[in-house]
Amino acid sequence: MKPENYTLLAVDDNIENLQLISLRLKIDGYNVLTALDGSQALEILNKQQIDAVLLDIMMPRIDGFELLGIIRRKYSLADLPVIMITALGESSSIVKALQLGANDYITKPIDMPVMLARLSTQLRLRDLSRLREEFVRVASHDLKNPLFSIMVSIQMIEEMVPAGSEMTAQAASLVEIIGRQTGEMQRIIDEFLDFQAAEEGKLALRPEKIDLNQLVRDVLDLNLANATRKGQSISLELEEPMPEAQADRRRISQVISNMLSNAIKYSPTGNSKITLRTRAGEQAIMFEVSDQGPGLAETDIPFVFNKYSQLKNVPTGGEKSSGLGLAISRQMIELHGGEIGVRNNSTKGATFWFSLPI
Repeated sequence: MKPENYTLLAVDDNIENLQLISLRLKIDGYNVLTALDGSQALEILNKQQIDAVLLDIMMPRIDGFELLGIIRRKYSLADLPVIMITALGESSSIVKALQLGANDYITKPIDMPVMLARLSTQLRLRDLSRLREEFVRVASHDLKNPLFSIMVSIQMIEEMVPAGSEMTAQAASLVEIIGRQTGEMQRIIDEFLDFQAAEEGKLALRPEKIDLNQLVRDVLDLNLANATRKGQSISLELEEPMPEAQADRRRISQVISNMLSNAIKYSPTGNSKITLRTRAGEQAIMFEVSDQGPGLAETDIPFVFNKYSQLKNVPTGGEKSSGLGLAISRQMIELHGGEIGVRNNSTKGATFWFSLPI
């Protein structure tokens, strides 16, 4: 957007500095509001829609750190960028500001081109974040509703077949393909929604006592057909007894499913074995899934759990991927205070694993 579409708030108790900042921003076309202290700034923030804040640290009554803390309790880093103004060489103040949630900083005496460049960058990042939020809104409503209609239609087609008769083999195959592909699209949309929620710190956990072995069995039941279709076999090596852990049942099931579906996706078709294991330690329980695929290139391993990673391996059955499944898995395990990782097997294939504290 153009500068005239943004309203900025500059906060500094030094009126000369405030006038210089305001004048330079207005010359570039920005709408600028000013405040001489934290109280005035809060009044403006409560009444006006502000797109970014330039905030001096050293101020009477409410200093910049305290005001930043108040702002962050209401606005996320993506919602309202805050650029701190600090004296040159005050590295401790810069570190503290960034830890409290500042997006960036500039030093005094203010280099105006640097200030404008950093401000422009933060506004672009904020706009991109809002575009992403809009995409999530579209994905959660405008895409999920048609998919639900397709799923309902498939069920209706199956119910329309007269009792005692069967669909032709071709019709049954088409219905099965439509159902499978629709489910895959639903999974990808859900991954985008989960990743967005995790990125914004809005992914809430509902911890309860879980039986890891039972979760593994349940997830296997849901994924077995996909493995069978590719001629793959899945075996269980579950340690008994398995201590219970406090965790979100749905989220841990999702992580197990992500890892298992990843193994199915990249394992060879026909005569390929996947093994699911659980183990118990003194302080943690662990889940592993091992496959007999090509393994991972050593250069890929550090990036496996990054979002949208472009790795060398490709799905063996033409499956689609959002590029977010393993990234979401890492976020969920870390939210539980656990660990997650991957290693290449000594023979062939790879083993993905996670642990949960008990």
